[in-house]
Amino acid sequence: MIKTELLTKKIVLILFFVCFSVANTVCLAEINTRITDIRFWQSPEEAQIVLDLTKPPKVSEVNLIKDGSLNFNIKNCSFRPGRQRYPLQNPFLEVLTVQEVDKDMSVNVNFKTPTGVQAKTFVLPANERKSDRIVIFLREPAAKQKQKRDAELAEVKQLKSENVKIVVIDPGHGGEDPGTSGHGIIEKNHVMAMGKLVKAYFDRDKKFKAVLTRDGDYIIPLDRRRQIAEHLGADAFVSLHYNYNNTKSIRGIEVYYESPKGAVGEAERLVAEIENKVDFADSQMPSTIDTALSKKELIEKQAKIMYKSKFLAEKTEIKLANTIQELPSRGVKRAGFKVLHSLAMPSILVEFGYVSNSKDASILKNNINRSKLAQSIYAGVSDFLLSEIEDGIDEGYIAYCVHADAKKAAAEKAERLRKERAAKKAKLKKQQDELRKKNELLRKKAASLYKVKSGDTLSKIASKKRVSLNSLLKANALKLNSIIKIGQILNIPEK
Repeated sequence: MIKTELLTKKIVLILFFVCFSVANTVCLAEINTRITDIRFWQSPEEAQIVLDLTKPPKVSEVNLIKDGSLNFNIKNCSFRPGRQRYPLQNPFLEVLTVQEVDKDMSVNVNFKTPTGVQAKTFVLPANERKSDRIVIFLREPAAKQKQKRDAELAEVKQLKSENVKIVVIDPGHGGEDPGTSGHGIIEKNHVMAMGKLVKAYFDRDKKFKAVLTRDGDYIIPLDRRRQIAEHLGADAFVSLHYNYNNTKSIRGIEVYYESPKGAVGEAERLVAEIENKVDFADSQMPSTIDTALSKKELIEKQAKIMYKSKFLAEKTEIKLANTIQELPSRGVKRAGFKVLHSLAMPSILVEFGYVSNSKDASILKNNINRSKLAQSIYAGVSDFLLSEIEDGIDEGYIAYCVHADAKKAAAEKAERLRKERAAKKAKLKKQQDELRKKNELLRKKAASLYKVKSGDTLSKIASKKRVSLNSLLKANALKLNSIIKIGQILNIPEK
């Protein structure tokens, strides 16, 4: 069966630190970096150990120890508990040990994974919401992943043969990414609950098979959310979110589908991947890109999907707009959300309301209202999937592409002309510099010659040109008693 019961366990390891004495505070001041928190996130196919730090760390290479464990050292770093050992015994991590080394003021991190688990360690810089951190990324064995994919594809084939429509529901954010928050609502939690409600409505209808991209509190990369749906041959993809705006009066439901600008950017990326023969081996899902497609064909395929996405968005928005009288709809909109960049299925993103608005938040916290909104998602999507939607293309997108291509061509031409002008200018400058150097050499050469006049003597010429008599004699292979003639050309040495 397609595995929708994704999360088996979530472990959060939080280290609480107490206040230290003045002496300890002085000691800590000498340390560059300090570990403030250690967290562990797990999804069905991967896990992350996150070490939060006060400053950017100096991390050694990861070394393989004889017992099969992996080890790295954080230099000039402190860890107040001194040593912590976590015997987790889960599919990704058997044990994690974090220990401060007093003698060189560093911290050793040692961890051991079950056979076949892939481990990568990298450092992430601080951003607006998170501190500097070290992430140990763990992924289940490749053979196990393939086994799952093959089983999923076998079920998809069976479902398709029975004309069952597959709907992938994507609760946004999760895990390390909480999304937005306001009035007691944390987005990742509420959209997870909403996703399960939507799935429950589809599960009652044998004409549909609903799958959640996640069913627990863990993060999934944006590309992977779409790849999950494409891998399962989804007939529709619905991403669920809550909204936020600093202007507290803004409220209401919004339904989005792919924008021309976002689609053009995705087409350019796909073309680059195809032309550069990007290796998709590291992708979590098999690539759905047909490498034989030209840019024109990619755009045409996008235009056809966007045409159907528009109908999916409109039918879903109509149902949502008529669900709760107190919750207004702001209509169907277009945006370049990454999860909507699919060439395989109609995709929409639903914003149920603004948690920054007290009225919206109050409505969204009500269980009955959430159930009604979930039922409306089911009604809108099922209406779309069971309707006869004729094939078509998004003419606006095609026009945008033509305009974008023309604009790009004009920009490229302008850049080419700019470079040509710059090259000509550089060439002219080089010629002028060479001519100037040549003239300077001629001037210097002319200045270094002297034509003997009536009454001149070697000593008078030396005095006149402000050079020594000996250097003048040497430059002209003359002696003190040498005779010079009127009209004779002498070399004047440099001063």
